[in-house]
Amino acid sequence: GAVQCIEHRYYVGALIGRIGQRWQPDPLLRRAAQGPVHKLSVRAGAMASLRILHDDRLRLICATAARGQAHISDPADRESIARTATGRVLYAAQPRGDVALPDCWPQREWRRLRDAIRQPGATVADHQDAFPGICCVSAPVWWPDGTCAGAVTVLVLSPTLPPRLPDLVTHAARRVCTALAATTR
Repeated sequence: GAVQCIEHRYYVGALIGRIGQRWQPDPLLRRAAQGPVHKLSVRAGAMASLRILHDDRLRLICATAARGQAHISDPADRESIARTATGRVLYAAQPRGDVALPDCWPQREWRRLRDAIRQPGATVADHQDAFPGICCVSAPVWWPDGTCAGAVTVLVLSPTLPPRLPDLVTHAARRVCTALAATTR
C-alpha cells in the first residue's frame, strides 16, 4: 500500500498518503511547478523536482522521474541537507537572520552564496559532494514578492554533470516563477 502502479507509472499509495497528510504543500506552488518540472525531467532524461525547506527538512512539492528511474535523496539533518545543491539554495535564499545557517560551510561561503543566488540564472551544482554517484543542479524559484518559493533540482546518476544541465534547470525555474506571477495577480 506504499506505492501504486497504474499503466507503468508509480504513484503515492494509500499508506504513504496517510503518512503524508500531516504536511501539505502550497497547492498554488505545486500547480505552477508541475509542468516545468515534468518538462525538465523529460529534457534532461533525469529525475527533476521542486522542493522547499520546512522545519529544517526538505519537502517535496512535485517530482518527475524520466524513464521510471526515481532516486530522490532525503538527507536527515541540517548539515547533510546543506551539503546538497538543493539545501544550499534553500538555506542561502532565506532572509538574513531568519534561520541559523548550518556549520558545514564557512560564513564567508554562505555570504558569497547568498549574493550569488539572487543573480538571474543562478544555479548551484553538486558534483557527488553529498551522495556518491549522484550529481545535481539546483536553481531558486522566487515568489513575486522576492521570497524564495523553493528550489528546482535535477539529479543525474553520473560521475559528471552534463554540460547543458544548468541551463535546463534555470529555464525550468524561470517558468515556475512566471507561472507563480501569473496566478498571484
